[in-house]
Amino acid sequence: MIRTETDIHECRKLWEMFSPRQAAWDDWDLMFAFHDQGAHRFNFLVHQDSDGRPDGLVPLVRDTKLDRFMLMAGSYPDGRILWLSYENFPEYFEQFPERTVLFDLKQSWVSGLLQLYPQFEANFAEQDVRYFLAPSEFEFDFCKHIDTFSSEKKQKFLYDLRKIRKREPTLRWGDENEAELFIELVNKNFGAESDYANEENANELRRVIDELDRSGRLKTLTIEVDGARQAVAMSLLYGNNMIALYASSNNDYSNLGKLLNVETIHEACRLRVDEISFMTGMQWKANWKMKSEPCRTMRKPPAPWPA
Repeated sequence: MIRTETDIHECRKLWEMFSPRQAAWDDWDLMFAFHDQGAHRFNFLVHQDSDGRPDGLVPLVRDTKLDRFMLMAGSYPDGRILWLSYENFPEYFEQFPERTVLFDLKQSWVSGLLQLYPQFEANFAEQDVRYFLAPSEFEFDFCKHIDTFSSEKKQKFLYDLRKIRKREPTLRWGDENEAELFIELVNKNFGAESDYANEENANELRRVIDELDRSGRLKTLTIEVDGARQAVAMSLLYGNNMIALYASSNNDYSNLGKLLNVETIHEACRLRVDEISFMTGMQWKANWKMKSEPCRTMRKPPAPWPA
């Protein structure tokens, strides 16, 4: 039997009951920072055994803006798994409302599910890749990772960094909320096509960064060139892991974005983190020989959806 829970306090209790508490995305307080209280409605699906005890949870929320159902925190987290037994998935699937999307589930978990229930293959058709680095593998020295590039690629990579460093950029690490600078840079680069040209999207980003700022987990890098701040990266520190959440640089300065990402990795090495995650997508991460882990997105019904 599956029941729906909509009370926030009961949802939190269920989360704490089922969360493995092994990674950032298992933490209620962190995930709540990405939860839009104005637009998302709790719709947790709880599986109960024959004695009425909860034995599975899918922390679903309803996104009232986009008319869909998704996991709490939506598309921000990656590499997630569902807190349920495989044998209960068909029952869950029947209970998922139309227009349910579960973003970026861990491939290994999905593969195990589809071995048992290949009939759901079409619902998991969307694929992406999560990229990350484990600094201990290159002795917390990113230069040693660069040494693994081909000779030609390494030469070009280091040349690009030398070129931007000739402009004598000033780097500043801190914990400030730099949402406005990030929005400004993205809008400058992409104009009307920027996600944040839409004030509603910009306000949602401001809300998320404000929540992370107040949690004390935000780590910020800004880079000043020619007397003005031209780049910003905002990362999340959780336990001994770092997640590179948001980064943007002024496209008028060639290779500034490369410097921004390199310095973020250097900081992760200085902090001796176990992992720095660069989330999903974007080919440059593969070009930098980052480690990768495939993800699959589930949709009911299968994509594409009508608008």
